[in-house]
Amino acid sequence: MTEVEAGLMGSIIEGEAIAVFRWGVIVDLGLSWVGLIDVLYIEDDDNYHVGDQVCCYLECFDEKKRKFILRPPGQVPVAEHLRRAEERRDPSS
Repeated sequence: MTEVEAGLMGSIIEGEAIAVFRWGVIVDLGLSWVGLIDVLYIEDDDNYHVGDQVCCYLECFDEKKRKFILRPPGQVPVAEHLRRAEERRDPSS
């Protein structure tokens, strides 16, 4: 990942869906690596198609997957979901 790409983290970026799977959407961002909209961020009524223009937050770079992780606007980050779930299990924390 380049310094320019690192500076884009947290910002909204636009790209083109180049592959759609049940486990996520691969997005060409015009960067050194493709992006991934994880299935955790895809609602039942979302309909992604190859060629769609998508806007997402550039969350982070996943070294293991070698992809940028993308989050659609309006979706809560996975870390926030986990924190909220933990608070519901243990309200004293």
